[in-house]
Amino acid sequence: MSEKPVLPVTRENLSSGKLAALVAERNDAETQLATDEQLLASRRAVVPDDADTSDIWVFGYGSLIFNPVMDFVDRASGRVFGYHRRFCLRTRLGRGTPDCPGLVLALDRGGSCTGVAFRLNPEVAIAELDLLWRREMVTLSYRASWLNFHTGGGTKRAISFVSRPDRPNYAAPMSLEEEADIIASAAGFIGPCRDYLFDTVEALAAEGIRDPHLEKLQRAVRHRVASDGGVG
Repeated sequence: MSEKPVLPVTRENLSSGKLAALVAERNDAETQLATDEQLLASRRAVVPDDADTSDIWVFGYGSLIFNPVMDFVDRASGRVFGYHRRFCLRTRLGRGTPDCPGLVLALDRGGSCTGVAFRLNPEVAIAELDLLWRREMVTLSYRASWLNFHTGGGTKRAISFVSRPDRPNYAAPMSLEEEADIIASAAGFIGPCRDYLFDTVEALAAEGIRDPHLEKLQRAVRHRVASDGGVG
């Protein structure tokens, strides 16, 4: 049902350009890839090269929690308001294919979202952000934004990645059953889409965070995988 992972998301695979090369190799007409110049311009628009890097936080709501990759010196659990976590980004590459696109998470407007923020190592923060941009902004499907991140120790400003409904791979709200059908069947060169869901739910649970919708979705996906004779 799914192809084996070709390359995991690691620092080495991001910094060496191996993942970018694989993305470009499997590119199709409906996926616009960002150039190095576009990625740099996008990052500089959020954090200039000469910015104060002493307190730069990045808010994770999905894979950044279970696979942060970043060089960070502190972390905190908390919540952002005005956005919620949703499988609203179709992927024809890492967790899907052009023939069978998958879904990944983004922040979509409305509600609130719990997650984990990481304070970047000030000495290498700009380089870490450039690495992060290579990971998250390869198709420019997110809008990198500064959000207020509320923790037990106060409010911090954190960079996070928000959905862009104007982009062709934005997925409008759908039923849980439709989400489960897609996630159970899609896979790409990073791995099965279902693993992305399962790893996110597990990482949230480890932080003491409950996401009832994702937990219901996980049960529905496991049921589909078991029904197909796969490993859930």
